[in-house]
Amino acid sequence: MNDTIDFKEKLTNFYRYPSICLFQDGIKKDTQAEYMSFLDKPRIKTDRQQMVYIHIPFCSYLCNYCPFYKVPERSHTAMIEPFVKALVKEIEMYAERGFFKGVKITNINWGGGTPMLLGTEHIITILDALYKNLDCSEVGVVSIEGDAFSLQDKDKLKALKAHGVTRTSMGIQTFNERLRKKLGVLPDVTDVYKSVKAIERADFGEWGCDILYNCPDQNVTEIRYNVDRIAELSPWVIDAYDLNISPNTKLQKMVDAGKFNTIPNNISEINMFQALMEGFEGHGYPQTRSVNWNNPEHMPHENGILNVFNSDLISFGPSGRTFLYSTGKNYRNHTNLEKYIEDINNGLFPLEAGNDVTQTQLEERDIMLVPYFLERKKTDINYSRFKEKIDIMAHNDYMYTTDDSVGITEKGKMWAGNIQYFFHSDDEMGRMAKSMFKSIQEKKNLFNQDLMNV
Repeated sequence: MNDTIDFKEKLTNFYRYPSICLFQDGIKKDTQAEYMSFLDKPRIKTDRQQMVYIHIPFCSYLCNYCPFYKVPERSHTAMIEPFVKALVKEIEMYAERGFFKGVKITNINWGGGTPMLLGTEHIITILDALYKNLDCSEVGVVSIEGDAFSLQDKDKLKALKAHGVTRTSMGIQTFNERLRKKLGVLPDVTDVYKSVKAIERADFGEWGCDILYNCPDQNVTEIRYNVDRIAELSPWVIDAYDLNISPNTKLQKMVDAGKFNTIPNNISEINMFQALMEGFEGHGYPQTRSVNWNNPEHMPHENGILNVFNSDLISFGPSGRTFLYSTGKNYRNHTNLEKYIEDINNGLFPLEAGNDVTQTQLEERDIMLVPYFLERKKTDINYSRFKEKIDIMAHNDYMYTTDDSVGITEKGKMWAGNIQYFFHSDDEMGRMAKSMFKSIQEKKNLFNQDLMNV
């Protein structure tokens, strides 16, 4: 076999396939009813879990690297009550359709934004709407994100725990105070420790955190320091994300204006990720996903967020992304709070963009997720279709096969995103290129084709 591949430039991990692009997949109001008609039929029986995601867009400050849809809480306080009412109504609109009859939810995950910014009464109102309208009898995990400010409220954590919330998470990102300020992360390191203490005092159990690597003004020494500090805090799960500086964004403008002494590059990204892997391994944290490490003393629930990309997912809230293997639907809500509320108040699902996923694309998604999960059973993928490419990856020591499974090697863990991209179809590569070109042309954020952090 002469198919020699030697990856040189590390690519970001892929989590969504196929992609959604507003410029290619926009859904008009006069076609919405037909697109959503799948809700009139019962969900097809499947072994895949049915998970729920709730997007809360409010933040007390806006980190300048974050591509997710959010709005400043201070200037949108008057919209919180209308938003909560609209969110409850959206849940009810889904629940009254045939799709959810007899469907048991296994996981509820709140993201944003900063969901913990909502008042306790608002969070409970939304939880009650979920518990009342959907079958949550087998929910194993209810997770809510916060930040190092909002998670200091021990009494609030206790109240939410009493109402079924089992897990929380926060973005620590870095312990470098100077870098935190440049990235727009307002809580300082002291606030991080206060939050962890509050989580412990509330006896909250499972919690996780995010960290960033390959940031401007960051180096391998700092990464090792961050790993050591996080290991001391003993979170159950760590997510590590490489910082992407996208065109049109405020962060790109800061880089162009010389606000940082050093800027990320491919070599620094490789070295920092190597430091992450070595550091967490040294602390006994096994790598359980391409970007995740688990505390060996506290393994997360089997129905947890780490399985979301292999499950059916219904999302509520602005910018919420739904993916349903069972019906081949892939869509997202408006990335605009006003439009989201308006559509729901008019009895419409707040759709912005989406597409229908073919069986061929579902198979491509399943093989693309092998590097993320590190290993999958051959019966979970169309092994015969992708065998030739798998063999090429195995020949180059990026993947391996056994009698019943396919996975990525230790060498492959460094190049998970590259391996994923190797399995992308030509059509999906073309769609991604068109989305990037049009977003840059229209001066929009690449993630949701909106104005977030632009």
